[in-house]
Amino acid sequence: MFDKLITIEEEIRLTQRLGDELLSAGFNASNSVIVTVSTDYAAHVGMWLRHHLSNGGEICEGFGIDVPYPDEVWNKRYMDEMYEMFKLNASYFQYKSLIFVEARVIRGGNYDFIIDWVRKRLEHKKKLITLTLFENKNSKFKSDFVGEYYNDELEDLTFWWEKENKHWK
Repeated sequence: MFDKLITIEEEIRLTQRLGDELLSAGFNASNSVIVTVSTDYAAHVGMWLRHHLSNGGEICEGFGIDVPYPDEVWNKRYMDEMYEMFKLNASYFQYKSLIFVEARVIRGGNYDFIIDWVRKRLEHKKKLITLTLFENKNSKFKSDFVGEYYNDELEDLTFWWEKENKHWK
């Protein structure tokens, strides 16, 4: 296995391309809300896409939710925080598509859990869209918009800003 370093230039290039794809598909600030998933990893992407989807001088609304690391589970803390963020921001997305944004999808468990949770608990009638810069080709979850596919059996992605932490050992 080798490390694949994701440079800032590559992160920006993929984010801009995905933003253009969203605009081409009809998503913008008038009809969409960006939900940044895993804010410690995807905050750049969420912020850049919110600006990219601006429409008529209005920035795309958005908020973030945090998810468990691979060595954690969906416990009460994560569930309560997610519920509170959706409750707090409900007025933004009631009649808009939710675009969930991740930096990378490795196994897909968090996206799987979140999308299932939203469908079961929120009275949301618009589209639920998922986007990621990088998706493991072996992921059980398949995102709607993907910047690039990779194979986690061959490559270990490391972003330019990333520092080693206890959750990834």
